[in-house]
Amino acid sequence: MDQGRSRQRPKLRTPCAPSDEERREFFVNNSSDVKVVSDYTALSFREVGELELFDYYGYLHDAVVWNCSRTEAGRDYLESAYNHSRTEPDRSALRAKLGGGKRGG
Repeated sequence: MDQGRSRQRPKLRTPCAPSDEERREFFVNNSSDVKVVSDYTALSFREVGELELFDYYGYLHDAVVWNCSRTEAGRDYLESAYNHSRTEPDRSALRAKLGGGKRGG
């Protein structure tokens, strides 16, 4: 990779939030991600299969976010997925909730 780049590429992951409820799958659908991308982009399955990997995952991410953002439950799922993916605390929100962040007192 080019060491001179200052901008990081986004991670190639779709939003995902863990769930406490048990989900049993009786059948595996191997083409569901391709179907989501195909519906979102209006490309055929063949055209989706010919996409560059980074483009495919970018479309998949956008399609999942767009589909989830259409319902209240989906927006809750996206918020949960966002919070789950955080690696740094939201310090301003913690200070507001816990009383200003004064130490030792």
